[in-house]
Amino acid sequence: MKKSKTKLCDLPDVLLSSIIEKLETQSNGLRLRASCRKFQPLIPPLPITLLERQSLNIPLPFASSSSSDNNHFHYSLIESKVFAIRPRSEDASASATTCWFIKVKESNSGQVRRMDPLSRFGFENASDKLKLPKCLNMLDYEVKELAQDYELEVVDKDENKVDETYFLIEKVVVSEDFEIMAMHDSGKVSVWRKGDINWTSIRLDLGNNCMENSFEDIIYYKKKFYVTNRCGVTLYVDCKTLTVMFAATPDPLRGLSDGLNYLVKSDKHLYLLVKCWIRMYLCRDNKPYLKLHPTRFQLLKLDEENNMWVDFDLISENRVFFVGEGCCFSVGIGVGEFAGTLKRNCVYFSDSAFANSDDAYPGWTSAVFDFDDYEVWRFSKFPSHSRIFWPPPAWIELQD
Repeated sequence: MKKSKTKLCDLPDVLLSSIIEKLETQSNGLRLRASCRKFQPLIPPLPITLLERQSLNIPLPFASSSSSDNNHFHYSLIESKVFAIRPRSEDASASATTCWFIKVKESNSGQVRRMDPLSRFGFENASDKLKLPKCLNMLDYEVKELAQDYELEVVDKDENKVDETYFLIEKVVVSEDFEIMAMHDSGKVSVWRKGDINWTSIRLDLGNNCMENSFEDIIYYKKKFYVTNRCGVTLYVDCKTLTVMFAATPDPLRGLSDGLNYLVKSDKHLYLLVKCWIRMYLCRDNKPYLKLHPTRFQLLKLDEENNMWVDFDLISENRVFFVGEGCCFSVGIGVGEFAGTLKRNCVYFSDSAFANSDDAYPGWTSAVFDFDDYEVWRFSKFPSHSRIFWPPPAWIELQD
């Protein structure tokens, strides 16, 4: 007896509403909306978060040369997203053998800009030279949203971007309810909530050592903001009350390598990645200068029960880490997913030490660290790694 198939459009509204509530990302909602006319009244034409971002009026942290500047200018929250794109195929194993990573930045006006996946370098004017698609219909491919990256831009009352820097913003993380944490001015951290007149500073009282009191990374994890300093001392901040609590410190018996700290999350764990380097003293135009060259990474996992960062073995995890400018994320290599594209137990990262030419292209400053052999390799020397960013795979249609 031949089994009958139920079309997606024929599902009851109650079941469809339940499916919509469980969609993990906005991009999935837009794809579902585009697949059937019946879904369009049920799903907003614009992502809810985009509409909310447009309504935010985020104050400047302080008045600059004129005390009236805060009345004329404010911050606009800008979001970028990292996607993994694969060709559609009835054979799941075939479609999993190749994957392309892209980063897309969307302004509050709806304009879209293609970015380097691990930095904030844009490529909107280089499509012909780099053979990047000028138009990419996401509905033609299997698309998975991997991470979000946020920026704060100074705009006037008409939402026009102002080319003036009030303070150096290094990283921004955002909660579901649009509480915002910003790391700025070489390691200071502040939080703003909807309705707040001013930003609230988050401090770590460890005496007068400025290096210890400056933060190196921030992240939003399990409904809380986490911050860590160069010593690995980590706090979490309640998004609603701004209560600051101790989260973790490195194991005193093992310590922490000298380097730059990054917070990275997965579905189950929070990790601390330490980028270690060697100091190279070079000379240019008869003037000596110091260059830091990355050599390896140290990986620690948060032990929430004992409030400690502990060593972690990746062998059983099959996880890949991405460390970029503005956002860090990780992906698990499951059965079929990312197989043949990503090498397990690696860190893909961006660092200016690996810029290999004057011509910029996606991944041009990237490298990969392999925990299996403890080696760092420049992307350009290993096409099996670099092809996840550039050049575009053959199955991507180049449209005018």
